Amino acid sequence: MNHRKLSAVIAILVSAPLLAQSPAPDDWAQPRTPWGDPDLQGIWRYEATIPLERPDHLGGREFLTDEEVAEIERVEGELAANRLAGLDGTEVGKRTVEESPIRGNEYNSFWQDHGRARQVFSQTSLIVDPPNGKLPYTEDAREAADRSVARYGVGPFESYLDPDTGERCLTDGATIMMWQGPNGGHNRIVQSPGYVTIVHEEYHDRRIIPVDGQPPRGVPQWLGDSVGRWEGDTLVVETTNFLDKTNYEWANIWSRASDALRLVERFEREDSDTMRYTMTIEDPKTFTRPWTAVIPIFRLSDDTHIFEYACHEGNYALSNMLSAGRADAEKQ
Repeated sequence: MNHRKLSAVIAILVSAPLLAQSPAPDDWAQPRTPWGDPDLQGIWRYEATIPLERPDHLGGREFLTDEEVAEIERVEGELAANRLAGLDGTEVGKRTVEESPIRGNEYNSFWQDHGRARQVFSQTSLIVDPPNGKLPYTEDAREAADRSVARYGVGPFESYLDPDTGERCLTDGATIMMWQGPNGGHNRIVQSPGYVTIVHEEYHDRRIIPVDGQPPRGVPQWLGDSVGRWEGDTLVVETTNFLDKTNYEWANIWSRASDALRLVERFEREDSDTMRYTMTIEDPKTFTRPWTAVIPIFRLSDDTHIFEYACHEGNYALSNMLSAGRADAEKQ
């Protein structure tokens, strides 16, 4: 079972620039925990149409036109209606991944959040630096990314260690968990005195982040070694000491962690249901310079719960990939 799928999200379609931060409602105040820290608790997820990189056909444009926003809203509404009606794999219009941030129904309705359309914003990429909205790959990383897109995973699949780390139900990594994970993209934030814990639905990943001034522990880990601090009402988390064992090949070369990766995240509530999540990635083994993305994530209702995500239940993908890899090798 290939466990990735398109995320279907919230019902209200909104068109507004993200980069120009909207003021909080006059009657909203930053909630606080009983011990006085800003309260970030709840279940959060990314539910918008903004792609990570700016599509080539948009050139240097930072924002879509009103007409383009309206068209994306129309298509998103049709996608949501098709999912709700159980129409699996239905193409809507003639848009492609290359033409717009809209994706087709790659997965059937079983995997979708029924009846919800993604929020539509006018900005053309989550990446705000570099200004061109593109990932600043090194030459080697760019070649690896191109191979991954062309082959949907680079292979050769000679060992269980070759497939994508997510396909092996291990992790998709800290760089991706807060905003991408369409079949399990919920993140519960829980706070206690001196700590912020983030629980990711898809692989039961848990990040226990001290915010009481502790230094990094210096132990390499799958999700790195995180320490946090408060800058006013903003939580700033710096993560280093990543294990250099990850293998995210599903067209997500950018999300692979090397032992040189430094991830800086900023969590800032804008109102009761919206958080401005900013990540800056510095990894000279993959990128020629640091890059930054600003991402809106949304708080779900209090009656939302994270249930078990059983990634390996009925999962035949790994054995099938290895047998197909051997069959492919015999042909050559």
